[in-house]
Amino acid sequence: MKQRLKIAAGIGVTALAVAVAGGGYYHFHVNNDTPEYAIKTIQQSIEERDTKNFYRAVNVDSVLDSGYDGFVAGITSPENVMTPDARDAIRNFTQMLRAPMILSLKAAIDSYIATGDLKAEENGGVIELLDKTGLNDAEIRDVKNIEINDANKNEAFADLIIYQPEIGQEFPLQFILARGADNQWQVVRVQNFQEYVEQIGQARRAQIDEYLTKAGEINVRHEATIREAEQKYGMILAVGNLSNDKTRADLKILINDVFKKDWEARKQELFSLKVPKGAEPLHNLYMRICDVAIAAAQDYAKWMDDRNSATIKSAEEKIHQVQSLMTEAADLAKRMTS
Repeated sequence: MKQRLKIAAGIGVTALAVAVAGGGYYHFHVNNDTPEYAIKTIQQSIEERDTKNFYRAVNVDSVLDSGYDGFVAGITSPENVMTPDARDAIRNFTQMLRAPMILSLKAAIDSYIATGDLKAEENGGVIELLDKTGLNDAEIRDVKNIEINDANKNEAFADLIIYQPEIGQEFPLQFILARGADNQWQVVRVQNFQEYVEQIGQARRAQIDEYLTKAGEINVRHEATIREAEQKYGMILAVGNLSNDKTRADLKILINDVFKKDWEARKQELFSLKVPKGAEPLHNLYMRICDVAIAAAQDYAKWMDDRNSATIKSAEEKIHQVQSLMTEAADLAKRMTS
């Protein structure tokens, strides 16, 4: 059974995900002193809106504590953060958020179990964390390898197999269960959450790098066309005069057939790129640059006919805006590269 991991909150959702998967795999009878029974209890408690039984089967405090540690370690790993100073800054910031975020996660978990609704309007920060960890788009494939630790009969393992589109493959989230004094089992932590977060970060980094490379190639190629057209523009002016109808007609043809069409072609090529979420601000900036440049070309072409000072003023203002936006885009692309 394939089900979306859109239940509960942030790091805690990894534990709650067992509930969703459990419903698909554990309809048969299991003894109540087994790890399998704990997984089945999670599923049933969510279906029945039973907070008490859910907390019997999941040590929420332990899962959230260990999960948050794994999340921070994952996003600050050398593979995901380039400099030690940046890693320290992120660690300090995330530790400041630790207590309030865990409280928010617990509140979101309680809300989901009680109502079946994460209530986006009340849990925006939690949903954002879901997005950051990639769990919002993950799909449960299976639960495997439920077994008691040979070296410690009070500990057990279970693999929740999820498919993560950003990674492009299945990933086993390794759950640890512990048996209490009453012989009942609880999910207590996710063993490899750091590794999962690192893989998500690396996949996103690779997607951003691919976007930057392809967008850069498009921009460089079209900039060369614009520079060549600007030279032709200068040559037409050098042998003609703006007061001459033929000169203005030649310039208008160049503006419409080269400048304007090239910016339209650039926009279409950029638009066709696959844009990862982390590159959306830069991509939107590129789209804005193309739109303003096209509008500037339209104004310049219009001015060749109407010779109105307001028209040329509008065109020049748009060109200045393009230049400013291009500087902003270059700075943003540089920051994203580093």
